[in-house]
Amino acid sequence: MNEQKPIQSRSELRALQKKKSGSKWLFRIGIPLFLVLITLTAGFFVKHFFEQQALKDRIASEKQALIASTQKLQAQSGFETTEEIHEKRNITEIIYQPKEDKGFPIPNFNEKSKKMIEQIADKQKAKHPTVLIAGLGTESFTEQLGAYHIKVDTYQWQVDKNNFDKVATEKGAPMYMNQKTGKPVTSKELIAEEANLLGIHQVIQQQILDEAKEPKKIIDAVLNLPIINWESKITYTPDELKITLPKNDTGVSKITLPYDKIRPFIQNDLVNPAAFKEEAPALDPNKKYIALTFDDGPSAATTPQVLKVLAEKDVKATFFLLGQNAREYPEIVNQIQKDEHEIASHSYSHPQLTALTAEQVVREVRDTDKAIFNATGILPRTFRPPYGAVNPDVAKQIGKPVIQWNIDSLDWQTKNTKSVIQMVNQTSHPGGIVLMHDIQEATANALATVIDNLKEQGYEFVTIEEMFQCSERPLYQYFSLNDSRKV
Repeated sequence: MNEQKPIQSRSELRALQKKKSGSKWLFRIGIPLFLVLITLTAGFFVKHFFEQQALKDRIASEKQALIASTQKLQAQSGFETTEEIHEKRNITEIIYQPKEDKGFPIPNFNEKSKKMIEQIADKQKAKHPTVLIAGLGTESFTEQLGAYHIKVDTYQWQVDKNNFDKVATEKGAPMYMNQKTGKPVTSKELIAEEANLLGIHQVIQQQILDEAKEPKKIIDAVLNLPIINWESKITYTPDELKITLPKNDTGVSKITLPYDKIRPFIQNDLVNPAAFKEEAPALDPNKKYIALTFDDGPSAATTPQVLKVLAEKDVKATFFLLGQNAREYPEIVNQIQKDEHEIASHSYSHPQLTALTAEQVVREVRDTDKAIFNATGILPRTFRPPYGAVNPDVAKQIGKPVIQWNIDSLDWQTKNTKSVIQMVNQTSHPGGIVLMHDIQEATANALATVIDNLKEQGYEFVTIEEMFQCSERPLYQYFSLNDSRKV
């Protein structure tokens, strides 16, 4: 049995007493400190709990406010919807579905919107609460053209702002609508008239030739290209028109037309304005304009003289060429183009078209188109029938805008220089179209004086395209700036 070792000295006694005293001090101080530590820790967790609860309440409140504002916007769409909410982890999915599919602008909306929102949710790697809202989106291009689409907005909680911010918007394929009828836009609604189909056909022909590597090899196939009709597959978008062509020998089965190229032949209010380039400046209503036109050329004897006078006077004119002459003198046709005059068609052999069969009329037009194209690379846009003779059937067979006149120089009749000068001087008026013939020597000799007299009267000279701002349409005939009518 161990016995306690007796204290041998006072120093040992004092050390023992000091040790006992320290233990009592630690006991007296440690317990309160421990209690304080427990209290602080508990306080921290309590504070954190209430802060988290407050954050959850804040998030819930902001989410409800977000939903309320979205409900208000959906109500403005004009369609009754129901709200479907799904909670997945920290992602809330909200889909506004139509109460009835009938009459809703996007078919199968429910199925498409669910698929779209699920795809977006699967890509989310959000650390903070996220709200995905799918509903009907709208867009207005013009007073008449609008678009509907499925729209999914992504909102994420912003810690620094203590609210939800929209961070992304994704849109489904749009459905373009006529806002006046509430129905999808159709190609027939866009094009509207047979005259416009014929005008678009002209643009198609020229575009095929422009895009061909060897256009002269396919010119016959292009001129024989069947005209599109209301049964053709024409796909509308607000930015361009896509057409599946009838069976043909050009090697082209489908074509896309920018709306800027077919602007005169479509309802512009049904097109996105961004698809149009800036319009050419309109004619000044306070100025006097007149168009000089020349028929029956080119002539090796007189057309070069006419071109020389026009160049000296800095005047642009419009030449209605006979195909047989264009074929014989392609270098003169080419010079007319180089001088920046307008080239148009006047038939191949100058017959009275109303006395011909439909096949004969078409041949007169196509043979002239070919002769002019071979010389210039451009198909003539407009047509002047010999003697001005035209009827609805012939106008359809021609397939181009018909340009008539209302100021006749009678050069073909008088063949007299002074008479030509006098006739034009006495009968000219603003917006008029002057008929002359560049094959007449009297006209070539009178032209300089004719131009000087008109300039003295304050006239400015324009081509036919400039006069009508390229707005001429097939099946219509144009007599002057302010006189156009259906054939």
